[in-house]
Amino acid sequence: MKIRHEHQYVGAAVMQIAEHPSFTAINRLIVGGESINNGFLINGDIAVLCKYASEPNGLGEYLFSFNREQISRVKRIQESKRRLFFALVCVEDGEICCLTEVQFDALIANRKKSAGADEDQYQVLVTCNKGARLRAYVNAAGKKGRTAGKMETIARKAFPDLIFGEQSESRNSMSG
Repeated sequence: MKIRHEHQYVGAAVMQIAEHPSFTAINRLIVGGESINNGFLINGDIAVLCKYASEPNGLGEYLFSFNREQISRVKRIQESKRRLFFALVCVEDGEICCLTEVQFDALIANRKKSAGADEDQYQVLVTCNKGARLRAYVNAAGKKGRTAGKMETIARKAFPDLIFGEQSESRNSMSG
């Protein structure tokens, strides 16, 4: 099999997971009989979805797109009661932005609220400014240069520790 860029960039995230002291197993992520592309099941109960962006746009933002089908898969993974994390690989900067499912859901909800409706595609933007935490956000609908809702700040060293640690957020601990 020929090596694709996807293998190299997603492989960077998988290697860091496999080298973590709490790592025991990795399998492909299967939900409802469907194998999830670039989805991995870690230690039997942690789902990780990996995406990569090769380089930032002219504004220094890495764009990670999620279409309706991918959002639907995210919901099915969440319904399976697995903990879910997103490993967003920012290739040119050599960083992995680790989002919890709570953070991801908040970003998508911010965009939906801004747009006033569901959309066919959502773009999560990540910046990797030198000397600063990673920032993940979505743009406000129809308002150039403005973010929708709260910008998430993520420690550069959060990945892969966050997926194994007790500090990870779950859906249940954030509700109520």
